[in-house]
Amino acid sequence: MLNNVPGAVNRMTRNIVINHPNTWECQVFRKTVNRVGESMSGGLPTLGGVGVMAADDEEDVSFELVGIGYALQAEMFSASSMMDRQDANNGFAGEFRFLIEPEAPTGMPGNFTIKKRDVFYLVISDDVKLAFEIVDVETVINIPPFAMRYVANRRGDLDI
Repeated sequence: MLNNVPGAVNRMTRNIVINHPNTWECQVFRKTVNRVGESMSGGLPTLGGVGVMAADDEEDVSFELVGIGYALQAEMFSASSMMDRQDANNGFAGEFRFLIEPEAPTGMPGNFTIKKRDVFYLVISDDVKLAFEIVDVETVINIPPFAMRYVANRRGDLDI
């Protein structure tokens, strides 16, 4: 019975995110490594049989579309440090929190799970898209199914 609460919160969150006037359409992409002649040890690249770098250090990568969804910025009323005069808050230095919902509901074709290091674009128009990278996934309810909130950093180098 207790797990009915987070399930209801997830359904409510989905309805709010999809129908909120400040929601943006988003496109979620996942980085893939285009390494030729892979030499792997335990899933990590190797040099002479020794693991030397993480997949983040790869130079030849591509991004594959995971799916389309909706993103709503979620930190507008969260706590943050105040200015010295205490007349305004400093906000989060380059850190944003989003609620992101796939266009397709859970269990339907087109639904996807967002992971760390995924990149998503807020679609402003056909020509303007702002890039963000998921750096952390946090929950606001500690009972499964978890209500997820995504911490993101701007990736201005990937903007379109």
